[in-house]
Amino acid sequence: MRPGLPNSQQPMSDDDCILPSGAAGEPPLDEEKLRDERLLGLLHFHFEGSAVPQHWLKYLAVWSIAFATSFGSSYAQPIVAERDVLQICEAFSRKAPERMPAIVQPEAAKNFVGRYARFSDRLRGCLSASEREREPNSVTFLIQNTQYESYWKFLTDSNSVQWISIERFRPVTLADDEPWRAPFDVIAAPIRPTIKPGGTKIDPDIQGGANQKGNQSTASGAKDTDKSVESAAQDSRIDTRIVEFFYATNRKQSDTPPDVEGHPQPAFTSDGPPVYSLNGWTAVSGYTGERNPDLSVGIVRVRVPEGHHIGNIELPSSLKLFGFRLRRDTLDPTKHFTIRSIEKTDEAKWIKTLASTKKKKALVFVHGFNTKFRDAVFRAAQITWDLQFRGTTILFSWPSRGDIADYLYDKESALASRTAFLRVIDDLYKAGYDNIDVIAHSMGNLIAVEALSNSAATRSPTAIAQLIMVAPDVDRDMFVQDISGVAKVTKGLTLYASKNDKALQLSKRIAGGIPRAGDVPDAGPVVLPGLWTIDVSLIGDELFGLNHNTFATTRNVLNDLAILLMEGKPPPRLVEIRGFPEPPQKAAYFRYIP
Repeated sequence: MRPGLPNSQQPMSDDDCILPSGAAGEPPLDEEKLRDERLLGLLHFHFEGSAVPQHWLKYLAVWSIAFATSFGSSYAQPIVAERDVLQICEAFSRKAPERMPAIVQPEAAKNFVGRYARFSDRLRGCLSASEREREPNSVTFLIQNTQYESYWKFLTDSNSVQWISIERFRPVTLADDEPWRAPFDVIAAPIRPTIKPGGTKIDPDIQGGANQKGNQSTASGAKDTDKSVESAAQDSRIDTRIVEFFYATNRKQSDTPPDVEGHPQPAFTSDGPPVYSLNGWTAVSGYTGERNPDLSVGIVRVRVPEGHHIGNIELPSSLKLFGFRLRRDTLDPTKHFTIRSIEKTDEAKWIKTLASTKKKKALVFVHGFNTKFRDAVFRAAQITWDLQFRGTTILFSWPSRGDIADYLYDKESALASRTAFLRVIDDLYKAGYDNIDVIAHSMGNLIAVEALSNSAATRSPTAIAQLIMVAPDVDRDMFVQDISGVAKVTKGLTLYASKNDKALQLSKRIAGGIPRAGDVPDAGPVVLPGLWTIDVSLIGDELFGLNHNTFATTRNVLNDLAILLMEGKPPPRLVEIRGFPEPPQKAAYFRYIP
């Protein structure tokens, strides 16, 4: 501190170069005024005791402030804001330089779009932009796209953006396991102008990259460079038809070696099958129908074929006679659902990865009986794709052997899976999810309904946003008793029922004629306070009459599900769904009427 000077005119230390923000509860500081006062104080300090008149110091301060602003010193205010970057990103994804904001020089906009045109399709969906680095005459932003994240650098003068470059990018994955890549990492370094202090632009020169010798440029070299650009673009292209989601299962892991993309060398262990490692996650081939006392968690990637029809799971067809397979089509990724990878990890890392996702909205899918792990994976992928669900999907797969003859085994497995299901819900809350929806199908409702009903009495209430019970293969009387407990831990309850569900009719016979909650007898479906019941019997028989997957194979039901998950609206949500009895009477439940 220099005696005799006010605080605003004390000499600046290095720390004073950082402008403070207003304290909590106080109005924000006028940073421009503070900057001017500090510069004036600095001049007072250096010229104190000299013959320089005070009014000259004021003129000198004004000139210094103007000089600092004009030549891009540390006091210069940023000219590129987040909204500008998002507008630039959107214009780039449309290959429309004329749509860029006015702060971008037209020549810079045209050069940028032309140079990176091959990448515009992959950098669509500009979600957010955050500043990461600021230097004199440049600023770098991290941009989040639908499928990618990338770093963009903007070279500026005091008035405009003179040059834009994409420094590096990578596909966005749940495991956050993709390496960063430069768009032109296989060719010469990007052409970039040099900007002198004051904003004078020098014409750029082509600088040789790591893969080139010297600065020679020939016609053949240009041709090779163009091929390299195309090759790099192809290598970095992300497959937009891949659905990626989390899974949790209490099935036993299969001993079959996984078919891993890239075929990495296995690391053999002395006491078990070979272990294939993918970026710190362990690749597995799948899980069996046998029970496992522990919970396995991970991420699965499924490719949806180009010819996919909403509601279908396209798989290779086969011809069987007396139990013998006579013919089976060859698997074609362009025509059939295919599993690209299954990767497991420990539960702590799984929760951390869940927490890293930006949207804290989760959809937990619990499959029904007679479902192998691979079938459950395909169904979860199909539902996620067809619903265009924008949150995080989690498949909870319990030990089902995938055979109608093992109905009783599946039922016991379901009852033994209630604790594992609640553990998954707890993991989601640990990861910060505040909006959790659950779709339980068939016998999966035995897990969800009983687990949530008992959770109210054994732990603090777990708030489930929507519990959607589709064709529940649950004892009707037990369902009525349990639903009041479930209502305490859920915000919305929906029941889809059908009198034409052949699988439920089979379950009823096996259970000694006891009605199932998802059935619609002559007296009508289950109707309870706080329960939205929808009778979808008129959708008709599908899959040779065994239409136990009506909810996932009918577009209208999928549309109804999508609105429910997005908005949480009560029925009727579609014109085809009407209250019954009809007005003027109050509707007790709803019917699908095509």
